[in-house]
Amino acid sequence: MPVRYLTKLFDMRWGYIFKPYPVRTSICQEVERSGYQVPDALDGPNVVEAQEMYRARTTSVVPKDSGHPFVNLFSKEDIHPDNPVFRLAFSPEILDVAADYFGNKLILDSIQVLYSYSTKGDVRESQHWHLDYADRKSFHAIIYLNDVNGDDDGPFVFVDKAATQQIGRSMIVRRIADDQFARELGNNPRHQFLGRSGSMVYVDPSVCYHYGSRCKESRLAIFVTFSSWFPYVQPVPLIRENRERIFQAAQQVRPDLGVELLSAMLQLS
Repeated sequence: MPVRYLTKLFDMRWGYIFKPYPVRTSICQEVERSGYQVPDALDGPNVVEAQEMYRARTTSVVPKDSGHPFVNLFSKEDIHPDNPVFRLAFSPEILDVAADYFGNKLILDSIQVLYSYSTKGDVRESQHWHLDYADRKSFHAIIYLNDVNGDDDGPFVFVDKAATQQIGRSMIVRRIADDQFARELGNNPRHQFLGRSGSMVYVDPSVCYHYGSRCKESRLAIFVTFSSWFPYVQPVPLIRENRERIFQAAQQVRPDLGVELLSAMLQLS
């Protein structure tokens, strides 16, 4: 266990750390029950500005024939209070919902703008059915930055928490082929997240089998991910290496947020 976590353990009462926290909002109650919830689409200048800013960056992307079929376009320079994706990540529609899901005991794992490009041939990596194993409880807020109307657009596809529990969670990461997954899924439904630009879904990717980025047409989407205080895997390097920068920018975006909440969320001592 990392020293940071050991220090936190000694500084806090055990009952506070491990006491279950009942979610307050109906949105998070549904995420807790079924593993996902689809709220109202986001409208406004942040979505429009993000579309324009990150669509322009896709022209420099060189698709690869192997590995993950997407590229993260969000960079260190984007950690700024004027950046539309950063503002969305710390907005009440995302951060406040995630905080409720974790009872304010959450860590920012990643902020990504994923450009998924067209691929051919066999599915690979996250195009297979899988679970995320970074934590026992996780939270994605996924926002499309272009219209996703069908299979060709590479929608995020998933099954709910109950179906996932029926299939079971293995001790190691499984990448499951469609035919095998269909046998294990049985009569349970699968869900395609479709919608116009600005459409958003909340999902716990550690309790819902899912896949995405099976694109014939490119897709652009924001992924903001949070985990519990004690994840199995630490936040991505962009977050770990820029905690102070994120803290300062977040205070400008959300001056209403307490210093303690932000410090804990960014693992600042």
